[in-house]
Amino acid sequence: MKKIILVTALAFAAILSAPAQAANDSSTVAVTINLTSKCVFGAVAPVVFSYTSFQTTAATASGGTFNMKCTNTLPYKVGFTNAPTPAIADAVTDDAVNLAYSLGLSATTGTGTGVDQAYTVTGTMALGQSGNCAALGGACVNTAATNKNRTIYVVY
Repeated sequence: MKKIILVTALAFAAILSAPAQAANDSSTVAVTINLTSKCVFGAVAPVVFSYTSFQTTAATASGGTFNMKCTNTLPYKVGFTNAPTPAIADAVTDDAVNLAYSLGLSATTGTGTGVDQAYTVTGTMALGQSGNCAALGGACVNTAATNKNRTIYVVY
């Protein structure tokens, strides 16, 4: 009898200590990401010309630096018109001081890297121009010019 009880107790203990069998199943889930590519301009430093009437050499502008950041691998073009192929130069005669100049860019195409990329607006002013300035022995600044703000576009 003791043997039967012992065998029964051992069998019962084996049943109780057996690992529990959990039911399991799995499935996959699809993740859709809709990314809208874009480019962002940083602040553009002013382009500055210093010019003396009738000077004998062309003037080169200073300033004009800016950064642009575009989505990684996004091809883009930069220029002065909002067109599929933007104009790469901008010729202007300032309507306050009547001096003609031309603007360009250090580069006009690129591919986004996801980080800031440096650019410069370049400028030249032809030699020998008179300009308009009524200040006695002084300098005139084109603060009143209505065409001194130029637009740079990025097309992507």
